[in-house]
Amino acid sequence: MDNYVMLIEVLFFLYLLLFVVLLLHELIHLLFIKLYKKEIQSFAIYPWGGKVVYVNDRSYADILVISAAPNLFLPMLGFVVFYLDGGLYSNAFAFFCLINLWNLLPFTSDGSAILYSVMNLVERKKA
Repeated sequence: MDNYVMLIEVLFFLYLLLFVVLLLHELIHLLFIKLYKKEIQSFAIYPWGGKVVYVNDRSYADILVISAAPNLFLPMLGFVVFYLDGGLYSNAFAFFCLINLWNLLPFTSDGSAILYSVMNLVERKKA
């Protein structure tokens, strides 16, 4: 019975760490949205994900930075935390930070916004 309690505690703390990384991810988006003075339409954090929606004013360079910022900053933080090697939970936190690289792929919401911005910036440059 003690092993099950310990397992549940470990899983709970791992989920909390994952949720902290999710919260940091969305807060970084929010910070850059505020920095670029965009109009926020909605902000939501759920136990399984989060979402920040803002008005698309066709400033593609801004959209690129807003979309890519947490997916670049958090993996850098993850590498630092891995380097410091503070144990199971710090390594789990670092791993969850590194997973943000996945969001750079074009089939994720951040990745598709990045691709959308890059395509529009390239198209503008051609014209």
